[in-house]
Order: sequence, then structure tokens, then C-alpha cells
Amino acid sequence: MSTKRYGELIGPALATLVVLCTGYLMSAQGSSAQNVAMPEMEKPKPANDAAATSPGPPGYAEVSIAQEVRQRIGVTLGKATQTPLTMVIRTVGIVRPDETRLAHIHLKTEGWVEKLFVSFTGQEVKAGDPMLSIYSPAFFAAQRELLSVLRSAKSGVEGTADQQVVLEAARRRLELWDVPADAIKALETTGKPSTSLILRSPISGTVLEKKAFQGQYTMPQNELYVVADLSTVWVQGKVFEYELPHVEIGMPVTITLPSLPTQQFAGKVVFIDPVVDETTRSVQVRVELPNPDGRLKPGMFGHILISHAMGSGLTVPASAVIRTGERNIAFRAISADRFLPVEVRISPLRFEDRFQILEGLVAGDEVVTSANFLIDSESQLQAGGGSMAGMPGMDAGNKGNEKKPAAKPQDMKGMPMPSEPAKDDHSTMKH
Repeated sequence: MSTKRYGELIGPALATLVVLCTGYLMSAQGSSAQNVAMPEMEKPKPANDAAATSPGPPGYAEVSIAQEVRQRIGVTLGKATQTPLTMVIRTVGIVRPDETRLAHIHLKTEGWVEKLFVSFTGQEVKAGDPMLSIYSPAFFAAQRELLSVLRSAKSGVEGTADQQVVLEAARRRLELWDVPADAIKALETTGKPSTSLILRSPISGTVLEKKAFQGQYTMPQNELYVVADLSTVWVQGKVFEYELPHVEIGMPVTITLPSLPTQQFAGKVVFIDPVVDETTRSVQVRVELPNPDGRLKPGMFGHILISHAMGSGLTVPASAVIRTGERNIAFRAISADRFLPVEVRISPLRFEDRFQILEGLVAGDEVVTSANFLIDSESQLQAGGGSMAGMPGMDAGNKGNEKKPAAKPQDMKGMPMPSEPAKDDHSTMKH
């Protein structure tokens, strides 16, 4: 083989070898420089705390985070503490009149309305106040019957037993028509029957409905007024089926209303509907509320807060617990920059913004309450042998100083290997 032909074959091979060696040296130098420039990726020193060396849940590893990284990703801590366990139920309701203090007013006879003493809805009345007067032929006849019996009883030397029975029956008829006792006595004294029967309010309260008008012919089945005593009102609300174990009759309740935002009203549960609504899976709950000054008006919208005290227990902020479906994970701070994943068992009940811890933590333990999803991801990556790209300072402490083998250089297309003859136009030249 001629010297020229040998030079053509060995030249490309030497060039390829030089490129590969140069790439390997540059990769080694870059890795060394990165290790020097990133001191926060160094393996943390082992702690003397026995809990720090305890194994974490499967698939999780301890995470070390430098102080500046903690500030950058917003890591905050909270404590596991003994707190009261209070189940709080929030719902909404509407103010209603107390149905036990409601009067539907009817006449017990029939006749024509002569005069209205209560002429508009919302008017305040007191028990015994006149509401309207009617002309009733039946009432006039009953008065004359009483006077006739009374005269017959007085005409005899001694009234017979039958006369006394008839007299008491005539008086009783007027009493059943709600004629006051003083009016009956005045009738017996004067002997003059009245042409008008006055209808009086049976209770003190507010007129919610007025259905009577002057000149109307009314009968006993006609409702003329609805009067409500609003010194006590009801707030009707609904609670869900799963909240029923935490609602009992007599339980204290706090009510707030948008119309009175600076005030709170204290009441109590007086009734729980025995039937569950199948559509909404909810139950009607009735709250009784004092209303001495009348500020609570029927139809108002209110927020209901029912608190059920269930003792005390160890709790953490709800944001400290990551619920994966298979297990519940919290990250306990074992030093200023080290966080250990801990599997915890929590109560199925949530107490406002806190979970009750049944196992896994003790009182005084500090846990991560924000950015814990980032720490969770890094912990799982570290357990799997990787780490989160672009997050310097986050390391599990077990792979920081291991040397990784250099990447195998790939063959460059178009570059001939030493064992191959160069394919060019010279290979076809004739000598």
C-alpha cells in the first residue's frame, strides 16, 4: 500500500479519536465544576435524632432543602397541638313566625261586617283589642233569648231548676261566641240587646294577613285575620344527612343575618324533621330565636352555625396532610433544613380547618403546611433515584456525591471508523 493511500485511511480515524477524547475531558471538567459551584447539593450530615433515621413510607425519601430555597418556594410550618374537637355545621335558613304563637281569626257566627277597627296588614294589636264589628241576626236573637229567660226567672217567687238551666245555656251560648263577660253583664243590667257583635284579637302581635273588608258577608269558615306574636321567631334551615349525628334538640345555635352583619343572635334547636328529603338528602331543622325588639322579621335570610363539642385531641392544619387515596402523608421538620415524610392516620371527621391525628405524630411536632406538594414530588423523585430539575438545594442526601459514568459518545454520522476505508472519489482512482 502506498504512503498516500495509508494517509488517506488513518487521517479520519485519528480525527474521530481526538473528538471523542476532547468530549470526555470536557464532560468530566463540567461535572467537577458543577459540584464545586453547587455546595448546597452536598450530602447532609447525619443527625443524632433517632427519629431522623427512621424509615419513611414506601416510595418516599427524606428531603433536604437549603434556607434560601425554602424561602423561594414558600415553605411554612405548623405544629401538632392538643385542641378542642368542635364539629361546626354551617347552613342557611329563613325567618318564620312561631307557629305556636300564631292566631287565625274567624267568626263563630255569620253576619255583615259593619266596621273595621284593624284596617291594614302590619298593624300592631293587643289581646282584647276590637278588630271589627258585624251585624248578626243570630247574635241579636241570642241576646233576646237571654233577656226573656232572665225576666221569666225574676217574675217567679223562686226560680225553678229548669229556668236556671235555660238561663245558663243562654249565657253559655254568648260566651262561646267570644262575647266578653262584662258585655253579658251589661246586657243583663240594661236589658237592651246590641245590634253589633265585636270581634276581638285573642293575642297580642302583628297582623300578617287581613282578609276582611267593610260590608262583607262572612261566615264561620271565612278567615278574617292572621295575627302573629313575633317576640319569638323560628329560623327554618336544612342540614345534610351525614351531619345529623352532630345535631340534637336543645343544642345552642348562632344566627347571623346579612341585614344585620354586626350582630349575632343566640338560639337553640327545637325540632328536627323525622323524614329525610330523598332528592336533596337533607333534613329540616328548626331553630327558636328570641326577638324581643322585633328586629327579626319573617322572610329574612340568615346563616346558621351549629357547634358540636366532641372533647379534645391532637390536631394539625388540614393543609399539612396530603391525602393520596392510599395513605395520608405529612412532612415533619426534623431540623432547620430536613423534612421526613411520615404516614399518619387521621379521623374521618374534619374539625373546621384541622384534622385530628390518631397515629404518626406527637404533640409539638412541626409539619410543613405549604409547598408540601413540591416537597412530596421531590421526595418521591429522590426515592426513585431522580430529582426535580431546576430545584437546587433539594436532595435526599444519599446520592449527592456518587459519580455518574460519562455518557457513551454516539457515533457521528458520516465519520468513518478506523477499521473502515474512507469512501470518497479517491477510492475509485486507478494508479
